[in-house]
Amino acid sequence: MFKMKKLLLLLLIPIISYSQISYKDIMSINSDKMFKKVMIENGYEFGFTYKDELVYGFEIDRDSIDGMKSSKWGKYSVKDDGFVFSFSRTSVLGGFFGTEDNSENPYDLIVKEIKKNCKYFDILTYTNEDDEEFDYVCYSCSESKYKGKIGFMIGEGWGYIKHFVNIE
Repeated sequence: MFKMKKLLLLLLIPIISYSQISYKDIMSINSDKMFKKVMIENGYEFGFTYKDELVYGFEIDRDSIDGMKSSKWGKYSVKDDGFVFSFSRTSVLGGFFGTEDNSENPYDLIVKEIKKNCKYFDILTYTNEDDEEFDYVCYSCSESKYKGKIGFMIGEGWGYIKHFVNIE
């Protein structure tokens, strides 16, 4: 039984590691075209436009009743050049093998690189259109092509990486 689980794990690893947004990708985004390039090259597909925002998802499940679902989303605001990525932090293999290790998901890998390569800036609060407030720990990244800061937070099993525009 153990050999079967190990074989199954080895077969699934290439699928899981395929098409991950990286720290380098995020640092390169400075326009809607570069955002689209990062999305398309990483296997994301266009989902929809909402107000002035382009929304892309990875392997979007489109359902006429429940709408669209994806484990990874990217959103870009054409109005202010800001972007946000959201990643489900629930392990696909966690329930099957009895352990839940999220350390290799894209969110945690990117955050690890942000902490290693960038300088802590401050805690910034983002208020969404429903007046809900979310605190992000923000960093200044000297190698970024965008202007502003990059922040991250976790909420309800999702990891969020947000670009804070015009913060110097």
